[in-house]
Amino acid sequence: ANTLDDKKILKKKLIITFLIMIILILFSGIMGWILTQQIENSNNIIDIVHLLKESELQLRREEKNLLIRGYSPERYLRWQTAKEEFHQKFGELIAIKTLTDAETIQIKTEYSEMSKIYSGFFDEILTKKLSLDQINNYDDQFKEVGRKTLGIINNILVREQNNSAAKDTQANILIAVFLIIFTITAGFLIVNVLKHL
Repeated sequence: ANTLDDKKILKKKLIITFLIMIILILFSGIMGWILTQQIENSNNIIDIVHLLKESELQLRREEKNLLIRGYSPERYLRWQTAKEEFHQKFGELIAIKTLTDAETIQIKTEYSEMSKIYSGFFDEILTKKLSLDQINNYDDQFKEVGRKTLGIINNILVREQNNSAAKDTQANILIAVFLIIFTITAGFLIVNVLKHL
């Protein structure tokens, strides 16, 4: 009778242990999938922010070309392409809702300011040759707006890199915790089976 009771107890322990392992596997799979999605999303945001930063720098280069070398249809087209690229990347960041409202307003404000400067600049550059003072004045204005925009972009980049690092840490902790739990559960299973052999 004792052996029969022992077998029943062992059977219950084995069933419970297997159920715990199945639940842990399911839970770790779900958590792993969620963390993987978050890490991928964070990395995607970082890529877009890098491209936004690059398009801002390219826009600044094309501004310089127009200022230093003067207007030409080719230079204007390159500037326009850089401006559209910047606008597109900014739109992508808004679409994936990674920016805070304050950041969105800041970038839109700088973009609006930039558009006003461009409007005055192109009115002048198309009708006359700019003096050195006018070139320096526009250069200072472009530089100021560009600096502010890059500051906002760099803040977003730092935040997203920190988020990505935090998700990586969470994933590593999750892996460590589940390895410990699996080891303990498997050890419990092995000990109980060996005891009843």
